[in-house]
Amino acid sequence: MDSGLKSDSYVSFIATDNFRGGQLGAEHLGKLLGGKGNVILMRYQVGSASTEEREAGFLDALKKHPDIKLISSDQYAGPTRETGYQAAQNLLNRFGNDVNGIFCPNESTAFAMLRVLQDNGWAGKVHFVGFDASENLVNGLASGQIDALVVQDPINMGYLGLKTLVAHIKGQPVEKRIDTGVRLITRDRMDDADARELLHPDLSKWLKP
Repeated sequence: MDSGLKSDSYVSFIATDNFRGGQLGAEHLGKLLGGKGNVILMRYQVGSASTEEREAGFLDALKKHPDIKLISSDQYAGPTRETGYQAAQNLLNRFGNDVNGIFCPNESTAFAMLRVLQDNGWAGKVHFVGFDASENLVNGLASGQIDALVVQDPINMGYLGLKTLVAHIKGQPVEKRIDTGVRLITRDRMDDADARELLHPDLSKWLKP
């Protein structure tokens, strides 16, 4: 589930279409920028299959905007919010006056970038698309400091993962690849019923004793 292996020797892989998630981020950022400007991609970590696919999807979709210049795409945030904060600070110290848009491919990179934008008075002044839906990122979306979040469906991922496992144990055929869904949520759509299910999942109905 969730993060892929460099092998085809599995019964079924249940996960987000991460490449498509990265494409959604680039498409929306390109729309926000009107097809021109300077953009930063702050990567997560070498060897993380899911975020590497998101980054690849972002770069693929960005090619459709020839007047958008990618001014940095080789900096890695590392495994923690703290390493991410330092990487984001270094990037904005270098490019802060020139950057128009930013994409971060997971929760820790997006939150680290958000903190740096807030600490330096840049939040809300630079177009910013993040990935995942923690409380901090959802608050950033609501306040206008994040323009959009690309959001997975972890509850569906868990549900389909267990359902597929049980089916396989029972000897039933299962699909080799199961896409659990990904969508982009903007501030003006975050109160839609389906968006709220992803941004504010009610776990109590699943965790009752």
